[in-house]
Amino acid sequence: MSLSVFLVPLAIGAVSSAVSFALEEKVEEGVLYRIDTNIKDENILEEALKNFGCNVDLNNETFHSTLGQIEIAFQQQENGTISGYFNESVSKEEAEEFLQDIQKEYTRIVQQQTYEKLLVRAKQEGLLLETENKQDDNTIVLTFQVKEK
Repeated sequence: MSLSVFLVPLAIGAVSSAVSFALEEKVEEGVLYRIDTNIKDENILEEALKNFGCNVDLNNETFHSTLGQIEIAFQQQENGTISGYFNESVSKEEAEEFLQDIQKEYTRIVQQQTYEKLLVRAKQEGLLLETENKQDDNTIVLTFQVKEK
C-alpha cells in the first residue's frame, strides 16, 4: 500500500480552523472520509509514522509524511483525539489497517516512554529494581525493593 500523509497542525488558530473547515467540506462532498482514533499526542504520532517507514516533513501549516502516493490528513478533534482523513480512492479496509498499525506503534511508544519515566522516578525515590517480567500481552511487571537509607 502506498501512502502519503499530512497532519494538520494541532495548534488552535485561524489557519487550523480554515484547514479544518476545508477537510470537513471535502468529507461532505464525498472526496474524503474520516476515521477516528484514540491517538492524542502529535509528537508520538509523528514518531509512530516514522517508525512505520513514513518520511515526515514539518512546515508551518501542515505536517507531511510520505509512504507512496495516497494522501492522508490527520486532525485533532474537539475531544482531543486525532482523526485520519482518507481519500475516497483508498479502501476503508486499507485505511483501517493502516491506522491500526499506527495505533499499535503509538501504544508501544507510549508504553516505552512510561516505562522509562517510571524507572527514573523509582530511582529518585530510592527504589531498586528487583525483577522485570514481560507478559504475553506485552505488559511489564516490575518489582521494586525499597532501598534502606
